[in-house]
Amino acid sequence: MKTEHRQPTLPDLDPYAGRWVALVRGRVTGVGWTAQEARRAAKRNRAKDEPCLVFVPLVEVDDIEPQEREPIDDDPPSA
Repeated sequence: MKTEHRQPTLPDLDPYAGRWVALVRGRVTGVGWTAQEARRAAKRNRAKDEPCLVFVPLVEVDDIEPQEREPIDDDPPSA
């Protein structure tokens, strides 16, 4: 029998941008400004499970488009 390994799907973490999130079985179980706060919140909700802690960045790097800049003139203006 062949066993397929599926990649677990994560919940949408955008509402938690800039915070630490504790996940248990793919569900958010705790949130905090520090990893310790998120872990404590998760332990209050799911005492027997050990959460996976993830920091959710404010902006995803892949979403940032490079801005066009005008070339900088290194020569000082002559008077």
